[in-house]
Amino acid sequence: MSSLSRRSLLRAGLLASGAGAMASLTACTVTSSGGNTTYSVNVTKVLSIISSIESGLTQMVNSTTVSSIIGTENTAKITAAITQVSTVTAEVAATAASTVTLTVAQNWIETAESAASAAVTVLQAFQSQLPASVNTMVQAVSALLPALEAVISSVSTTVKTTLSPAEAQTIIARGLQAN
Repeated sequence: MSSLSRRSLLRAGLLASGAGAMASLTACTVTSSGGNTTYSVNVTKVLSIISSIESGLTQMVNSTTVSSIIGTENTAKITAAITQVSTVTAEVAATAASTVTLTVAQNWIETAESAASAAVTVLQAFQSQLPASVNTMVQAVSALLPALEAVISSVSTTVKTTLSPAEAQTIIARGLQAN
């Protein structure tokens, strides 16, 4: 199996794929009227992606197979990352029915992306030892990271990964046993 490093996924992910793909990821709209610009963040879409990332990481760290392969120290690192992602998930869920600033949304995404990326990096170091279903889950979580960034247009180029956000979320929802 080829290496699934985040860098290689992002490099591959920045291939041109058409404006429709970016539009399907965007959860931030910009409107201008009378000299005023309004940024609207689709908090539900942000919550959906962050929740899937949290679920995927939690499933992997709770797997006795994964924990035995990566060891106690790395399990603790991933658990700490999940705690950060979980905090963001709770913050997003608490404001799902209200308006948030673009800065708040960017902070959520930066925190969740950074924590999830750290957890994925730990898991990728053990890729050759992990079962295929775990590597598929790592790939799914990795595919959601650029989608999460694109959600508020923090990625200025069109994003394409080996999995669409919907495919990645489906893999995570099925869980490790179904892969």
